Amino acid sequence: MISVIVCSKQPASWDFHQRNVDKTIGSEYEYIRIDNTSNSFGICAAYNKGVQQSKGEILVFVHEDCFFMEVGWGNVVCKKFKADNKIGLIGVAGTQYLFENNPFWVAAGQPFAKGRVVHQDKKGTSIILTVFSWDKEDAEVVAVDGLFFAIKRELFNRIKFDENTFSGFHFYDLDISMQVRKTHKLIVTWDILVKHFSGGNTNQEWHAAGKKFLEKYKNELPASCASKKPDPNNRIPFYSYNITDKVDNGVII
Repeated sequence: MISVIVCSKQPASWDFHQRNVDKTIGSEYEYIRIDNTSNSFGICAAYNKGVQQSKGEILVFVHEDCFFMEVGWGNVVCKKFKADNKIGLIGVAGTQYLFENNPFWVAAGQPFAKGRVVHQDKKGTSIILTVFSWDKEDAEVVAVDGLFFAIKRELFNRIKFDENTFSGFHFYDLDISMQVRKTHKLIVTWDILVKHFSGGNTNQEWHAAGKKFLEKYKNELPASCASKKPDPNNRIPFYSYNITDKVDNGVII
């Protein structure tokens, strides 16, 4: 079974995300909504609560403004974990290289960034397909973006979201990635497509959390599973395409 864990700031009556999961997952699951409408704790604390409540063999952590665009993604996740027991984490966007002095996961650019995500603004006026890499095969990475990732439950015998260091809503994803990769592989897959109603926010809190991340892992960075080292002075950006006129604006609910 899959446990889908969500840190929620929406009222309990708002069920669009759960309905989307129910209609797209295609496998046995439970939906665990950690109520954070009062904004009384950070996402690490919320996810730790979710882990404690969960019963699934696979734990999925996903933003509640991240909607699945295709049916059957739960079976995709299960099959990939079953096919390779060295895989500990599966995401939809990530990087093969993290710098020792720059915590932004897309800093390495191409060809190190992997995956793809559809972004849509909250007004619904534009839909952007962000392609980090056109490699359509699964790719090993060292860190993933936190909008969606799945982790084997058994790993939580030794890993935990670091709510002491990261008390807000940033760098929990890179931190858990660094924990997982000590013993298991991380991969990014093209076989799951999501639409995210947010583009992220590199505000003052993000920069403060980034400094904490670099300090915590100063002896483990740079982190790499790539065959070469990126040149920060010649960074190749990823691709963004306006597909507003090419797709249905709706999501599966």
